[in-house]
Amino acid sequence: MSRADYFDAALTRPVPEGTLAASVTNHFQQAGLSADVLDPNVKASYLNEFLAGAEFQVAPSMSVGLRYIRRRIPRVLEDVQPYPLVACDYGTLTGNDELTQACSVDYVLTNPSASTPVLGGLGASFEDPIHHYDAVEFTADKRFSNRWSMQGSYRWSRLWGNYEGFYRDDNGQSDPGITSLFDFPTNDPSYTALGAQFGYRGDIRFLGSAGAGPLPLDRPHQAKLFANYAFPMGLNLGGGVTATSGRPLTALAANPSYASAGEIPETPRGQGFLTADGFRTRAPFQYDTNLHADYSFRVGGNRRIVLLADVFNLLNTQRIYDYNNWTESSFGASNPDFGQPYSAVLGLPAYQTPRQLRIGARVDF
Repeated sequence: MSRADYFDAALTRPVPEGTLAASVTNHFQQAGLSADVLDPNVKASYLNEFLAGAEFQVAPSMSVGLRYIRRRIPRVLEDVQPYPLVACDYGTLTGNDELTQACSVDYVLTNPSASTPVLGGLGASFEDPIHHYDAVEFTADKRFSNRWSMQGSYRWSRLWGNYEGFYRDDNGQSDPGITSLFDFPTNDPSYTALGAQFGYRGDIRFLGSAGAGPLPLDRPHQAKLFANYAFPMGLNLGGGVTATSGRPLTALAANPSYASAGEIPETPRGQGFLTADGFRTRAPFQYDTNLHADYSFRVGGNRRIVLLADVFNLLNTQRIYDYNNWTESSFGASNPDFGQPYSAVLGLPAYQTPRQLRIGARVDF
């Protein structure tokens, strides 16, 4: 991690070390610059999955099914450092040599849990990771016969906890095993008790069990329907309709040590925030309709020419799929796009892709 303070927004005038500004005198932090130290007892992450279901044939070529899916991640692999996040700033301000060790500490690749040791004496502790997925799914399958086929499903699911996995979908961090989720102890009252004087926003406890809730990929309702019909003259028509719940919304402040945006929750997960369309806890419900057509004709022997056409987003739906959930663009700098229909992760307006048409041809032989 690294953080530097500057007098100007253009970042041309760094604040000298030892100068009292914004209640601190340490204005250049560097920690974890070397490779992670490996815990000699570290073990691989793993996932448990239980699936039970049944399928019944209710008519010739037609079957329906019901299944239950349960997934848990009992052990995760992440890097940690043993000091509360406020330790470096507070130690520098108070002259506490023990706490200032956090300004240059190394990170350890381990299996973080409630038993992971914490230094500094500020009453902080790590917590057990939570990743719970439960789903019930209904399916219907009409195998191709009498010139048509159909597949459909509805799934109710719940993805809940405080740990997403190797990828952080809420801020786009793709650092398997070294995300920022467990870099600091999460059960840490000193973050708000001491951090406010340094401009800290949010509450790191909402990264832990106190903020456990719907994870960014949680989609409670998902429905899909696909069908096609083959005409005798060689024309095949197909279509698909999908519908899904919008993503849960959680406001995220910047990390005070890294200065990176989208790190520290301002509320428990999924509690929402004020958007350009009013207060919302989820992005709007999403749905899409696509069509496909192909026509084939023989050109001699076993050779065929197939003409194809696909229409994506037939209804030209342009619903909002996300709102900018970063309250700060960097530590101490408010984000002017917070709450707007804009993906902070992708850096693009967060609307469904407009209607698209694709045509093509294929030769089979």
